[in-house]
Amino acid sequence: MTEPAQIKNDTSADLAVCMTGVTFAYDKSALPVIDIESWELPKGRHIFISGASGSGKSTLLNLLTGTLQASSGNIELLGKPFSKLSARRKDAFRAQNIGVVFQQFNLIGYLTVYQNLAVAAYFAKNQTVDVAARATTLLNKLQLPTDVLHKRADLLSVGQQQRVAIARALINEPSLVIVDEPTSALDADARDKFMQLLLEATAHSAVIFVSHDKSLAQYFDEQTDMSCLNRPSGSPV
Repeated sequence: MTEPAQIKNDTSADLAVCMTGVTFAYDKSALPVIDIESWELPKGRHIFISGASGSGKSTLLNLLTGTLQASSGNIELLGKPFSKLSARRKDAFRAQNIGVVFQQFNLIGYLTVYQNLAVAAYFAKNQTVDVAARATTLLNKLQLPTDVLHKRADLLSVGQQQRVAIARALINEPSLVIVDEPTSALDADARDKFMQLLLEATAHSAVIFVSHDKSLAQYFDEQTDMSCLNRPSGSPV
């Protein structure tokens, strides 16, 4: 297993993620679920993080996307003091700089594929992106026909929805992509195809991919486990 990326000579501007002394506990009287002394991920690097159910994987991702606030410590994303931002500024930063592929995809079923992508661009206040052109480019890269753009999301196959979820995460060309257990419902062939498409599409972004399925580690140059990220004194639930 490869240890977490720790590039001490990099400045914060060179890092996608820099966590220092970060702890989080759901109950103040309990041991922390997250207890990370130091972790750095350089921009453009892809890392696979494994861990059993309940090991703190989703909690880590929620801290990195700002849906949870750390109990202590600092989180910097892309050189910005993310953990110190207000909730409103975190939302704006996330929409503009972070792409998320959820386990359940979270597409808006009654909207077309194009509308799902346009909503993501809207919330990022991205007035420079040509949504139609960017969507067409992404669908081609993800091997989806362009006529999918005009279909309702809930009428697509699971495999198509999954690739649309990738396209939505990438519509704003994020520097950091977070992927949460996206292959649990797929057979082996579909899973392998998804992984190849995902990593090709995110070649220029930093990627944090979280899963309990350790067989997916083969797709990543860097791998670690939640037990390695957390200090031994931590006790993830």
